[in-house]
Amino acid sequence: MKLRAQVLFLLSLIVLTSCGSSEINSRNREPAKFVVEDSVGTNGELVAIQSDNLNAAGYDATSMVMTIQFKNGALYEYYGVSPELWVSFVAAQPHPWSKVGYPRLVQAGIAYKRLR
Repeated sequence: MKLRAQVLFLLSLIVLTSCGSSEINSRNREPAKFVVEDSVGTNGELVAIQSDNLNAAGYDATSMVMTIQFKNGALYEYYGVSPELWVSFVAAQPHPWSKVGYPRLVQAGIAYKRLR
């Protein structure tokens, strides 16, 4: 349960910073959540990432596909990515690529495709 609370908090921060929204649920005064039921991720939509070399990232928990957009415009999809890896990636801001992405995606040999 503690991990789920951390995930909800981190994803809420991403959504709030990426869209400029500060919507607050008036009933319990918590930030709006970007998690549906027990699902983690962004439903595949890209959200802004604080990073030196990344613009945005997204994760679809259903298909386990993580999408990463680099500042140079390159866009990659990584397949078979666990929800835990996505949560670690988001939590590693402002250095998600060097701390999590490169070692746990590239060096681990996770299947990928360059989209552009």
